[in-house]
Amino acid sequence: MRSQETRRPYLLAGVFLALAALACNAPGAATPATVPPAPTEPPVAEASPTPSPPPAATTAATTAATTTPAPDVSGPGGCTLNATYVADVTVPDNTKYTPGETFTKVWRLRNSGTCTWEAGSQLAFVSGEPLGGPAAVDVSPVTPGSNTDVSVDLVAPDTPGTYRSTWQLQGPDGVRFGSQIYVQIVVPAPATATPTPTEEAEPPDLVITELKIDTDDPRQGIPLQIIATLHNQGDSTAENVHWAWRVCVHDGCEYTKAPGAFTLEPDEKVTAQMEYLFEGWATYTTEAWVDSSEEIEESDEDNNTRELEIAVQPGLPDLIVKAIKFDPDPPTQGEDTTIEVKIRNRGSQPTGAFVAEWWASVNAPAPACEWTLSGGVAEESSVTLDCTYAYPSWYSKITTRAIADVNDEVDEVDETNNSLELDTQVRQP
Repeated sequence: MRSQETRRPYLLAGVFLALAALACNAPGAATPATVPPAPTEPPVAEASPTPSPPPAATTAATTAATTTPAPDVSGPGGCTLNATYVADVTVPDNTKYTPGETFTKVWRLRNSGTCTWEAGSQLAFVSGEPLGGPAAVDVSPVTPGSNTDVSVDLVAPDTPGTYRSTWQLQGPDGVRFGSQIYVQIVVPAPATATPTPTEEAEPPDLVITELKIDTDDPRQGIPLQIIATLHNQGDSTAENVHWAWRVCVHDGCEYTKAPGAFTLEPDEKVTAQMEYLFEGWATYTTEAWVDSSEEIEESDEDNNTRELEIAVQPGLPDLIVKAIKFDPDPPTQGEDTTIEVKIRNRGSQPTGAFVAEWWASVNAPAPACEWTLSGGVAEESSVTLDCTYAYPSWYSKITTRAIADVNDEVDEVDETNNSLELDTQVRQP
């Protein structure tokens, strides 16, 4: 028994091993396996996305500004009052207006609360520059979630600058709610015209365009006029212009300053003159000088002189009758009258002998008085001749005449100035 009992444990152990093997091979049972480790890959750096600018919100009128939502305000019956800015319908920020120009600002707003905006609601000025607008404007009733346009008439200030005017909705009871909105404009400073650069005018430029004398027969001892044409050919006015002249051009020959001073506008000419008497006779190279005082700054300082050659002839006498006088004056018919005739030699040489006459009438057949001046008349000297005569008739007017160098014996500077006529009355006794 004892052996049977010894074999029973071995038999039970075999049964259990057989059951275990069947269980492991049953369908659906997981078969344990060793999983090889996954291959190790290098880490890949994750790229940070580049943020894109948010698209600008637009309306049909203009770009809307980003605003921070305003907190709700309790309304009647437990609803809430609020307003959100939607867009600038007119007048974008920094629109430019001229001083005093009127304009209308229009905002688009949304009722973002749960209360309807009641009649009596307004858009009121809050701060900044009122821009000539009202304290508040009425807003029509708006249901929640709806938009409305609100406009205000404004005026640009007179002073240049940038101006902002801030506004906010308020209920009929004056309680303000919703986002504050604003309009911002610019009044530009008046444009300053840029001056067109102008070329600076050139200084004066003085020249003598003509230099001459007033006679074709310059004579020793006979005064003549030196005539100069002064011309300002520069682009600026020349003031206090003086000129001078000299009888020769060699060193040491001094200038004689002409009288007067002139003001010459651009391209203006003036004729000036001075008197001179040649004491000798020769051919002289003379010279005139404009701006002789050297006071004027010119564009060309080397063109102020001009030369003139003058051929002065030897001096000659020049007889003229200076005067005819009666004593008594007027004469009386049949009474003796003393006749005085004054003759002058204004030449630069003595005359030599000559004959002078006085005619009681230019229509008389012969002279009434005659004188022979055998010694002549010295240069720049005078002689007075006299005689007695009685008019045989009376005359309301009669023309008398005196003549020097009747026979043309004297070679003179001027042969045409030897006579003088005088009208007189001859009274009745």
